[in-house]
Amino acid sequence: MPVGGRLAGKTGYSSGYSGQGRSYNDINEEIYYLSIFMASLIAILICMALCYIAYEKYHKKREYFINV
Repeated sequence: MPVGGRLAGKTGYSSGYSGQGRSYNDINEEIYYLSIFMASLIAILICMALCYIAYEKYHKKREYFINV
């Protein structure tokens, strides 16, 4: 009987079968693609925010010169 919940010959992580029909390699690949997608989304949102800030700054400056 195994002690401490470990089976003989099954120590640590493997790149094979994970017990739920997916290998660790598949899960790592999914995390990789998700990370790329999230980084792209964050970059797009930051770009939109910077464009909005620049637009507001230009709009206020233009409004000042029109009212003078």
